[in-house]
Amino acid sequence: MLVFGVDVPLVEVVIALAIIGFILLVEIIVVAILLMKGLGRAKDLSDLLNKLSHILLEIKKEELKEISRLKK
Repeated sequence: MLVFGVDVPLVEVVIALAIIGFILLVEIIVVAILLMKGLGRAKDLSDLLNKLSHILLEIKKEELKEISRLKK
């Protein structure tokens, strides 16, 4: 096979492309695993923020009840 005027055996080209493809496949798997971990952490964080907002709302309701009780 001629590449830029140089005769390169086809087997070496196929092996080189296979190695590059394998490296890309491994990188894709690693990135996918890291994304899944990141999504899990983001979900946990959103759950914690949701709990925090509910707790703050409960505190505010109790404060309003206490203020209304003190006004009477």
